[in-house]
Amino acid sequence: PMTTIGQSLVITGEITSQEDITLHGKVNGQIKMETGSLLVAPTGQVDAEVHGSTVTIQGKLKGSVTVDKRLELTSGSDVDGTLTSPAIVLHDGAVFNGLLDMPKAGAAKNPAGLRIAAPTTAPAPKSDAKAS
Repeated sequence: PMTTIGQSLVITGEITSQEDITLHGKVNGQIKMETGSLLVAPTGQVDAEVHGSTVTIQGKLKGSVTVDKRLELTSGSDVDGTLTSPAIVLHDGAVFNGLLDMPKAGAAKNPAGLRIAAPTTAPAPKSDAKAS
């Protein structure tokens, strides 16, 4: 299923979705894509904190975008803010002003980047006692 937010619609607050969203209107607040992808259409305007797995921006966005898989800014997009994603595609003609953070895939599960040592089994102790 897909939800379309029309061009004349203005939403202020929080959107939480488990299906694809195509946004032609305006959103101010927060967008949480639990599953599904977000498409900000050329007429879409977002002033929000966005979380999702796949986000494509064709319109305007101001705020922070945190993506688990892939973020794409197409030609004609205008983005101002902080982008965090392991894979980011910037097309010719995309306008971006802000901070770009590209963590390694899976880094979110271990934000400190700690390495966990594999358990080792110690060799059995040798007996120094001699039989008499």
